[in-house]
Amino acid sequence: MLPNNNLIEEAWIWPEADGVRWWTPNHTEFLNLTGPFASHSTESVRALRDHRKCSNLRYALAEPLGERLADLLSQGHPLRLHLSEALDVLWQQCPYERMHAGGNPLFGTLLVERYAAKETQPRPPIHPSRSIVVLNLLSADEPIQPTQSLPQGIAQIIDGYTAVRYFLEKADVAELGALVVVSHGTESLTQQPFRLPDGRSWTLPTHRGLPPLVILLACGNDEGNLVWDAPRLLSAGAQTCLAPLGRPCPEAAGRFLAALLPAWQAGEQIGAVLLDLQSAAETTSGRGARLMQLMGRADLRMADTPRLEECDDQTLANASRDHDEEALRVLLNRLTLRCFQADHPLDKAEKALRERLNVGYLDEQAERWLFAQLQRQSDRCWLLSQVWVKALEAHFAEAYDHRQIQRLEQARRTLERAQVDMPAPAYHYWAKLAYRHGRYALSLQDIAKGLSALRPESLCTRAAGLIGHLIGLLVDVNLPDPAAILVQQLEDCLAQRVDEEAQAEQHKLRDRAARIALRQGKPQRAEAIYHIKREESRRLQENGHRELAWLLYIGAWHDPEASLPLAAEVRDLLVNANILQQGFGPGNEDQIYLMRAYAAWAWRAGSQEACDFLFGFVELLHKQFIMGDPGPPGFILAFLHLSRRDGIDLPDSLPSWDTVVVALEKERYFLELTALNALLGRSSEAANMLRRVQAQRTTETPLRFPDWLGDGELKDWSQLIKDRAAFEQSVLPLGQAVTPKQLIDAGLLPL
Repeated sequence: MLPNNNLIEEAWIWPEADGVRWWTPNHTEFLNLTGPFASHSTESVRALRDHRKCSNLRYALAEPLGERLADLLSQGHPLRLHLSEALDVLWQQCPYERMHAGGNPLFGTLLVERYAAKETQPRPPIHPSRSIVVLNLLSADEPIQPTQSLPQGIAQIIDGYTAVRYFLEKADVAELGALVVVSHGTESLTQQPFRLPDGRSWTLPTHRGLPPLVILLACGNDEGNLVWDAPRLLSAGAQTCLAPLGRPCPEAAGRFLAALLPAWQAGEQIGAVLLDLQSAAETTSGRGARLMQLMGRADLRMADTPRLEECDDQTLANASRDHDEEALRVLLNRLTLRCFQADHPLDKAEKALRERLNVGYLDEQAERWLFAQLQRQSDRCWLLSQVWVKALEAHFAEAYDHRQIQRLEQARRTLERAQVDMPAPAYHYWAKLAYRHGRYALSLQDIAKGLSALRPESLCTRAAGLIGHLIGLLVDVNLPDPAAILVQQLEDCLAQRVDEEAQAEQHKLRDRAARIALRQGKPQRAEAIYHIKREESRRLQENGHRELAWLLYIGAWHDPEASLPLAAEVRDLLVNANILQQGFGPGNEDQIYLMRAYAAWAWRAGSQEACDFLFGFVELLHKQFIMGDPGPPGFILAFLHLSRRDGIDLPDSLPSWDTVVVALEKERYFLELTALNALLGRSSEAANMLRRVQAQRTTETPLRFPDWLGDGELKDWSQLIKDRAAFEQSVLPLGQAVTPKQLIDAGLLPL
């Protein structure tokens, strides 16, 4: 029975530095090996072939290669081992299949794909209309003709050297489906591999190209003279070459060919057919099959319709957009392997995925679609694919669906238990999960870990996302001055790039620069930046609602009267958003930020009518801050409490202040609670929250940022936060009334 391709384990070996890279879908490591054998004395091919020697693969191969292969084989599934064409000949010649594992022979279990392409690329199947041709160079008086075993009509047979030469000169050989050479062999490394009836040596010419499949059936020697000819044939256009190591008898060769060609023509992969035939008893097709080695592609097959793994990237992308989830999984895994084989950092897979699927860095609708697809497929991806796919999901979850955060935190723990290496930029995405719950110390540690693995020249490429997120964190822990230095450093670097990713980073950087200005007590500067960003958003085909929300929020604090037109614009959007029926959504949507801004304005403007409008959403807000991120809805309720204190008449059903505080404390909104408690005259509570702010930015282990970052401003983190705590205590006169202007000037607005 042919092996199920879905149950075949796969492993790759390719050269790297002074050793080799061992790669499977779930594990990869560098092996400091120059050859496969445990000792310099290589195993005798003849002894292994003739069963005079029985070597255990686990011990005959060098450590830990033997263990890795034996462990994979012990799982009970066939294994396909891809040996890169870039490997030394010692790796190609090693008789892996002739060893055993745990006392079990490896024929029918281990398929070695020698001289595999350096980078695994898809290949469409060969159309069934392409012919199979057998070149029979045996003399007509040979008593046994292997070609006579072939089923009628399976192939065109060309008999005799004269007819073969004429055919090769006239035919379009490259357009055939397969070419089989049946001949005697010279069994010599110093002569051409085939021996004609008149004694001359001969080799298959390649000047007119070759078909995808070439099969050599002749006697070879134990050094593999026929196998050694395979790289020449592969470089001339063949995709797969089968050749014997040793001397197949004519009967076995005929049985092998008669079993192989029909199965392959019926649509089975050539490697799967060979593996199946090698598992047969020696008395049937096994004797001939077990001498055959496969060079090139094991997945070559003949069919009129490609399988997903045979489709090119764009076809898979198109199918993914048409809701073919399996196509997306194949594409994700392919991009993972390609990154490793090309020695690219794994985070480049995300960029390639976005390009294939046309998911822009500022395209919210496309990102939401991709997030939904990844949620359904990521658990079925290879473990090494999950390293970057799960991180990308974390990025999307923080933005679009906080309900997924717990699941993704568990996914990260699973990856860490598997001890897989994370690409440095992935820490940017993982840091967002802790950030969303106010665990800033954990988030800072992730950012520091990612940046420490990068070099200065990656500042505005692989490090850009990490630095951007670090800037946001510094704003949230109230360290605006080093954040401002980082903004300038990143801006200057991004200005030298014109790609979409850089444009997205620059766009996000404006928001961070504006929030830094607020932390520095410069609301007019923040407003100017948001005006620019709002116009930029429109050019980028965004709605600009988030920027509008910030403009009203800032204006509400320092000039509510001048902000009346903005408040009217926001009110219209809220009225038309149908929020009571649709809710706010599982992420932090624009509507909740617009409402937060409007609530701040309603309080500062002393508008009873605006507060009455907002009170109509109280039940929904209460549910939102209990079930989702309590920040924005909690602030809205806090502004209603401030409005009530200032004389606005509101019903008793307004959730209590303690209810608001408990929800905000749960997600660690300590700096914001400091400001809100101070405004409400709750001095002791404000002082306690300020102490928790300091604890929030104090890490369990010392933070170590690279020296090239931010002109060294972050080098002494302990002193940095100590100085900031002293500043906060000096500018926030707890024990006396605190005004909005004092909070603005101190940079302590709840953001």
